Amino acid sequence: MTARATQVVEDVRLALRAPIVPSPIARLAEVAPGYLEVVWPRVASSVDAAGFLGSALYLADMALAEVEASYEPVLTPEALREAGVVESDVASILEAIDVFHYGQPQLLLLLAALAEAFGRDRVGGYGKADPREVTERERSHLVLDLRLASPEAGLLPEVAAAMNLDTPPDLYRAVAVWPRYLEVAWEELQHLAAYPPFRRRGRGLYFYARSGARFLAEPLEADPAALRAAGLDDATIDAARVAVDDALPAVAMMIMHAEAMRLGLGVRAREVVQA
Repeated sequence: MTARATQVVEDVRLALRAPIVPSPIARLAEVAPGYLEVVWPRVASSVDAAGFLGSALYLADMALAEVEASYEPVLTPEALREAGVVESDVASILEAIDVFHYGQPQLLLLLAALAEAFGRDRVGGYGKADPREVTERERSHLVLDLRLASPEAGLLPEVAAAMNLDTPPDLYRAVAVWPRYLEVAWEELQHLAAYPPFRRRGRGLYFYARSGARFLAEPLEADPAALRAAGLDDATIDAARVAVDDALPAVAMMIMHAEAMRLGLGVRAREVVQA
């Protein structure tokens, strides 16, 4: 990766207030060299807008509402204690999950905007450009020592296979640092995809994010013609499109899983829409 690409990937991480580079962003940098360097400056101000964050947090609330309606956790504090998960571990797990609860909806909106831009000569421009401030919560996220377990650790290959993914999602790699928690939680979480309302809401998040691209604060021009004019070849453009399209549904479903994890640990706090 070039120095410029490394800096852009770091800029995306900081804009999303994340302690690690989300794997879909790292994947884009890997398979489509030069793509992020072209598109990020065109979308960065929109990601840094207060309205962008508000839309993302509304997505999190949408997910939580459906999780509450369709999933009643059986997981109990007693079951966790019996599995050897102590209170301090629970606090650390919730801290890690909060990073994904907060960040994955933002990542979904960003990827959705890029996906929409492939098919249009201009996307967005209907949102407000008021910049967002860095909150204390975001400062905590940025400095969090968030570790990811090896993709081959413990149950992670099973998780990836169950979700029909090539590699385990970042969310699961993060909680797999506490393997006893994942062992207990996965007994329930693995069945979530069988719930039709759960699947429908995951798809709903995807389509909401795609339609929400029009509310980017600044217009985004990143269709193939614009990308070619910026110096990218067709192979790179196609690789970027495939990477974005592959990541979108998985990120949408991981938003649902993050809310299920929070609910299983007793957290029902909403961000925008109060119950």
